[in-house]
Amino acid sequence: MIPSDLRSLSCDWLSEVLHVPVMKFAVVDAHAGTTGRALLELDYGEDAGQPQRLFVKLPPTDELQRQFVTSSGMGRREAMFYHSLAAEMPVRVPRCFYAASDEAGEAYIMLLENLVDSGCTFKNASTRYSLDFIRQILAAFARLHAKYWQSPRFESDLAWVQPPLQHEIGAQLIGRALQMYSDSMPVVFTEMGELYLAKTDAVHQLWLRGAPTLIHGDVHDGNLFYDADQPGFLDWAMVARGPAMRDVGYFLAGNLTPQDQQQYGRDMLAYYRQQLLSLGVSAPPEAELWQQYQWHAAYVWMGAAVTLAMGDAWQPVNYLKASMERLHSALDTLGSVDAIRSAL
Repeated sequence: MIPSDLRSLSCDWLSEVLHVPVMKFAVVDAHAGTTGRALLELDYGEDAGQPQRLFVKLPPTDELQRQFVTSSGMGRREAMFYHSLAAEMPVRVPRCFYAASDEAGEAYIMLLENLVDSGCTFKNASTRYSLDFIRQILAAFARLHAKYWQSPRFESDLAWVQPPLQHEIGAQLIGRALQMYSDSMPVVFTEMGELYLAKTDAVHQLWLRGAPTLIHGDVHDGNLFYDADQPGFLDWAMVARGPAMRDVGYFLAGNLTPQDQQQYGRDMLAYYRQQLLSLGVSAPPEAELWQQYQWHAAYVWMGAAVTLAMGDAWQPVNYLKASMERLHSALDTLGSVDAIRSAL
């Protein structure tokens, strides 16, 4: 039985899934975003060799948000990742102590390593930003992507890893974002939004072009952490089977400063490609990667615009507006709108 919320947790259930007796526990912190999150403090009554605190992920309390997470499969997908894939990742991810989901994705739970207790740090783009930081993340991407590059496992044990979902609510929220913010945004905001609305299905098909691999799907600064000098990735709710540039383009467009985008964007792609080659992957030509980068910069823009349309529900609006300044600069520098029009 999967607990439906924090009130459904019990010492008996925790003892059963952790395989050690839990005498008592306390919820020391809880909040909700895209999904529900909480921090548990556990008392095993003796030295059980288990962590004193665990980070818990489970469905959000808000009913509308719960419906969205269920319909998009986010909770079930992340639980399946931690249950069946996390232990084999070639990159640092939170250690999983238990993960389960029902078939519908309405109920799910993950008991994860509390990264703060492990000494990990966060918000690393703001504190570590440099071209070396960018390269370090690209090298980690290359390890992840190379391991699953055109893997035959997508037809067997990884068949549950599907292409990125095209959720119908995306177009609705882009339309709302245009109505709310076009007057206060640069021209490229409206151009990209109108192109997306006019060619929604075709744009999503464009984003699927390229050799499939395992992708994280949502690597922004809030989903990165550092364990000493090793980067790690958390929040795997968007894990999917898709082209590597879904990750790389998302990350570069969202993190390179406008000046570095202009001067070093192509160099960063060449570096990533070289990392793939060194790992035995027959990487696409640089020109093909650049074209995909132009397309996928619009994907991270779409994600930001959709979130912006939700007001402060998912992310603070002021934070998003600041992020979109960088994304608009990237779209202009890369010529993304014209590149997508041409490809379509």
